[in-house]
Amino acid sequence: MLEDLIEMKKDYIGIVGRSFTLSSLSLLLHESSRAAANITIEAGVLIDESGNPQQNGHTFPLYADVQSMLSEHPSINMVFELSGEAEMVLALRRAMPPEVTLIELPAARFFLRLHATDRLWIACKANLMQTQALFKSVVDQFPEDILIVGADGLILDCNRHFAGRTGKTLTDLYGKNPLDYFDAMRSLCPLKGERIDVPAMSLENSELMFSETDDQGKINFYRIYAYPITEEDKNEVVQLVVICRDITERTMIEQRLQQSERMATVGELSAYIAHEIRNPLMAMGGFAKVLIKDESIDPSGREKIQIILEEAQRLDRLLKSILSFVRSKDVQKKNIDINRVAADAMQLLSLGCQLQEIEVEMDLDPSQPFGVGGVEQIRQCLINLVKNSMEAMPDGGKLNISSGVSDKHVWLEVRDNGPGIPGQIRTRAFDPFVSGKVNGNGLGLPMVKKIIEEFGGQVELASRPGKGTSVILLLKKAPVA
Repeated sequence: MLEDLIEMKKDYIGIVGRSFTLSSLSLLLHESSRAAANITIEAGVLIDESGNPQQNGHTFPLYADVQSMLSEHPSINMVFELSGEAEMVLALRRAMPPEVTLIELPAARFFLRLHATDRLWIACKANLMQTQALFKSVVDQFPEDILIVGADGLILDCNRHFAGRTGKTLTDLYGKNPLDYFDAMRSLCPLKGERIDVPAMSLENSELMFSETDDQGKINFYRIYAYPITEEDKNEVVQLVVICRDITERTMIEQRLQQSERMATVGELSAYIAHEIRNPLMAMGGFAKVLIKDESIDPSGREKIQIILEEAQRLDRLLKSILSFVRSKDVQKKNIDINRVAADAMQLLSLGCQLQEIEVEMDLDPSQPFGVGGVEQIRQCLINLVKNSMEAMPDGGKLNISSGVSDKHVWLEVRDNGPGIPGQIRTRAFDPFVSGKVNGNGLGLPMVKKIIEEFGGQVELASRPGKGTSVILLLKKAPVA
């Protein structure tokens, strides 16, 4: 409403005064964009020592007296008297028609101070907008999700990264509940119903690490931070800055370092086990073989000896697996046809899959990709992975073996539609002796990972409960001959 009134009423003014006062007011109105839109200097009366008008570079016309100015410019509805001389003011009061407003020097001074304040406000606003734009530009470059939560627990603002990840604009996100996007904040912040109780937040910064499984079944790790914003001189939280950082890569590096430390420990233990257990174990097995052939022992005794022999053999196999797992090998890297390796491995396992009613689909890249590895080692990795899938689908299912080429790697994938790996095991699937099987020793996947990494490759695991598991072997591309 006020804007409409300002737009409807436009002032056309005349100025009466000496040269420097006319110049000052003219310059002030020229520099003030708000004033220029509603105030126009039509003409002026310049009073010098002789009482004659002088143009002196002014952009508006000058006249000898007020009557001439008003006669030539009937649109003038306001006259500024800037000399402050009593006789001039009295003369103007007598000569001015009632529809023209006379602004005397005290009121003009107030007008000048008001417009000086207006110009200062505009300058401050421009500086603030520039600072705000710079801050927004910097925050938008951050590769983290950043959002501001108001006192009502709803989103006030966010950066471009968060908006892009959600596929929405700031307008769409304004007023939305941040808990819809960060469920982990329920454990980090006090709640009031289904919203964050911002005023009840602690004045200390809070943080929390959590993991999520994406649509492909891969686990991603995040760290979320909550920074309370308080009013000045008050210990009351009025807003909340939330930052969520993707720490998947860093966490994976830390896990690999931890696995390396555990592997070193296992290596030391295996050497001790080999020295302290293997020799007496072989002796036990040897004596059991002799006793089982003794005809003086009754069938019941032979049955017990057979159990001792089988358990000794089982422990010996486990011991060999541990030694093979931790023993350092100088692998010979060769350029191998991963399609041929996959076909050979499945030829060995095809009958078992048929008997178990597992439907096998081979989707191998027709370009015959070559990678850096060893035929026997990669075949053994595939056999281990396929056996894992077969054990996960005792009543049948679907198994897909595929290959392909990416920018830096050639890859082999084993995918099944079994029950998937439980969440509490999935994050430790490559740790030795961690297994979800009843009789598993937990060395299958760690062995696969160890072999692939010895060839400079990587292993990626993705699993969703009830949807199946996928393991991808990434090998370096073979150099072009």
